Amino acid sequence: MAYNLDITNTAALLAAFKREKAPTTFLQQRYFPVGTSFATDEVLVEYKDGNKKLAPFVAPEIGGKVVKRDGYEIKAYKPAFIAPKRPLTIDTLKKKGFGEAYYNQLTPEERALKITVDDLVEMNDMITRREEAMCAEVMQTNALSMKHYSDDNTLYETKNIAFYTGVANPATYTITYSWDSANADIIGDVAAMANINSKAGLPATDVVMGANAADAFLNNAKIQALLDNRNYNIGAIDPTEQYPEATLLAVLNCKGHKINFIQYIGSYENDLGVDTPYIDPDKIVLGAPNAGMINYGAITQIDFGSKDFTTYVGSRVPLYEIAGQVKNVALRSAPLVQPANKNPFIVATAVFS
Repeated sequence: MAYNLDITNTAALLAAFKREKAPTTFLQQRYFPVGTSFATDEVLVEYKDGNKKLAPFVAPEIGGKVVKRDGYEIKAYKPAFIAPKRPLTIDTLKKKGFGEAYYNQLTPEERALKITVDDLVEMNDMITRREEAMCAEVMQTNALSMKHYSDDNTLYETKNIAFYTGVANPATYTITYSWDSANADIIGDVAAMANINSKAGLPATDVVMGANAADAFLNNAKIQALLDNRNYNIGAIDPTEQYPEATLLAVLNCKGHKINFIQYIGSYENDLGVDTPYIDPDKIVLGAPNAGMINYGAITQIDFGSKDFTTYVGSRVPLYEIAGQVKNVALRSAPLVQPANKNPFIVATAVFS
């Protein structure tokens, strides 16, 4: 296979990277679609209250009545800066690549190009998983905590953003009886959570459950009776069929609210190397599709061979650089996950540990 990619050129790297399809993840695709890529390093966060107002009746001769606009909040934040980097050394080029057959020997130059593209794809996957974790954090805490590290893995700054005023997250619900107990009232709990959103003029269609909460849901005698009753076999489009780690367990009428009960067991490897679920196993989160968005700040850098800064607008920006005898390729991103309205997700601990 012949490679003729100029890896020193940011535009060429970006084109090569874009040929690869980024992996999709359930929380991002369903609840936080991509919003705006800003041309500045700050992202505008704008959200407002839900609306349940009625249009006024007016006499025909009046022509109309002034309706006040709902209040909204707009703030400027510097988003998280994410920049995984991979070195390319002489020793790396001498080694055969993963899956490279002995009879298909690549030259060091060809291997360098292949490794570069493979690294970009893998680093993109890492950024995508970080974005999924940010989505899960906003859903469960209504806030973000973004830890920034130096090259030697030293923590030097933590940015905290709360999408609410006050000390505690107001978008919470306290369940009286653990869902794995005989006194559990799952339908009542979910209906009460949905009522919170309804009163605020916000939709409530999904309950995303961690593993333990989903087990308690399926093992609950009242839920089993509902699922066995053909009157509750409500036809619906499965929103999870493209995502192997998300499963639609049921669609139930919770006192007037038609709710998708979704189990999500997606996980990532944390900084200590421990497999960690995106959604706390004991928790549930009630919300609706498109309740948030991911915006991106601009990336400004000095490209290889240039003396001037260049600003790029987009979700991913590659950078090629040389340090001594080592070539480095980095993939840079500045995402900020945010809700579209105030408190669109209601979180609760469903299983008491």
